[in-house]
Amino acid sequence: MKPKTDPMTEYGFIPTLEATLKDIDTTRNALAVEAKVRPATINELVSGNAKQINFKTLKEILVALNRISAEKGFKKNYNVEDVFLLEDKDKDSQ
Repeated sequence: MKPKTDPMTEYGFIPTLEATLKDIDTTRNALAVEAKVRPATINELVSGNAKQINFKTLKEILVALNRISAEKGFKKNYNVEDVFLLEDKDKDSQ
């Protein structure tokens, strides 16, 4: 039996991929195709329901975001925080 894993939001990760997709005017499916990852992976990241992500998959998503952005003439370089952020819970308690 597999151990239960919680979605990323339970660990304080905040999904930011939806806003990134809007910034570069592309769809979840287009990103999945460009990154060669399952559409379900993109949907889970957008919704905050991802339970894990492989570094190779994350890299492919970031490379695809940057490629799409460059093809559309944008100059921004996308990084991990454009997929998700870690909420600083300690900052809130100060």
